[in-house]
Amino acid sequence: MAETIIKLNRISKTYIIGTRKNASRAQKAIQKLHKSYEDECEKEDLKCKKDTEDLLEKVQELFSKEKYEESYKTVTGKTLKSRPKDRGAVVHALDNVTLEIKKGDLVAIMGPSGSGKSTLLNMLGLLDSPTAGLIYLKGMNVTGIKSKKLPEIRSNDLGFVFQSFNLIPSLTALENVMLPLKYAGIKPQKRKEMAKKALESVGLGDRLDHTPNELSGGQGQRVAIARSVVNNPAIIFGDELTGELDTKMTKEVMGLIQNLNSKGQTFIIVTHNPEVAKMCKRTILMLDGKVDKDHTNGKK
Repeated sequence: MAETIIKLNRISKTYIIGTRKNASRAQKAIQKLHKSYEDECEKEDLKCKKDTEDLLEKVQELFSKEKYEESYKTVTGKTLKSRPKDRGAVVHALDNVTLEIKKGDLVAIMGPSGSGKSTLLNMLGLLDSPTAGLIYLKGMNVTGIKSKKLPEIRSNDLGFVFQSFNLIPSLTALENVMLPLKYAGIKPQKRKEMAKKALESVGLGDRLDHTPNELSGGQGQRVAIARSVVNNPAIIFGDELTGELDTKMTKEVMGLIQNLNSKGQTFIIVTHNPEVAKMCKRTILMLDGKVDKDHTNGKK
């Protein structure tokens, strides 16, 4: 059985809009508790860590259920007066989502606008922190890691490909792919070797010295994919990565992704395109912040 690369355990993400004073106070108290939890994780204080983790899970769950006064009191021991006339809204972008991604998965995330698919991608990519729940990357609880350390984890274990490619126009394909390796502290000659190999793996070994404006849309996205795989990440995330491509180029890029996936690379792709989803091994359909359907190989 394939190992689990990333796991979300009862993840919720809540946004406070407008004047909801009790919700805001409870949220600040939880954030302070979470900072204590991060400190205990860093110090490897196992007993305090477990106690704080249990408390954190309890108050986060109360908050996600909009029991703000109870959540605040559980953290601080203080009482908040009920404020039924407060204006504003609380938006549950993710609502108690539990999900596992296995090594070698090729997953499409779909759903209408506002369904939570982009928020889910942000959680999986460690680009945002949950209001409630835990995230595990390769068995490590990353919700207890200080935010300043997360860029290093993302750099080493996660790759990203975006709809607009995000290539630097003044740099060649080779230089664009070398860029993340520079930030990772890899020496110049090694960077060049790794970037060349990555471009060859996406069929662009003869386009090393071409700048983005000298490449087709499909070739530009191939450069972006090469940049995402160059550091051999555990997971590559695609956010509408075929959104700016025509049908022919979409099939070309997805064929490349299928080929890389057949060699063991894990992909998670947010898409509106059902044809892209059909080319993935698994489709997750989001609706109202929840996983509405999760099916593989055409079985619903």
